Amino acid sequence: MDIIFEILFDIIVEGPYVAVTERRVPLLLRIAAGILLIAVFGGLAAFLILYGINNEEWLLAAAGAALLVFFIFGAVKVFKKRRRGEKKESSTPEE
Repeated sequence: MDIIFEILFDIIVEGPYVAVTERRVPLLLRIAAGILLIAVFGGLAAFLILYGINNEEWLLAAAGAALLVFFIFGAVKVFKKRRRGEKKESSTPEE
């Protein structure tokens, strides 16, 4: 069961993330992948917040709010970096 969830997570989250960050992917597809990422993370954060509030689990609601805040700050940081024209940071060392 864990393997199935891991494969689904890879398809739903990591696939669109790679598509959004690659410049070789057509713009329309990158926008659709970005919308999918926003929907997944926004939905997860909203679920955690609402579930935490309804069941008076304030720590869970705070975790959902923190997830939402970190996602927004991360997205704004990447957007500003791209807007200035800086290249994507490479995870492999240059030789």
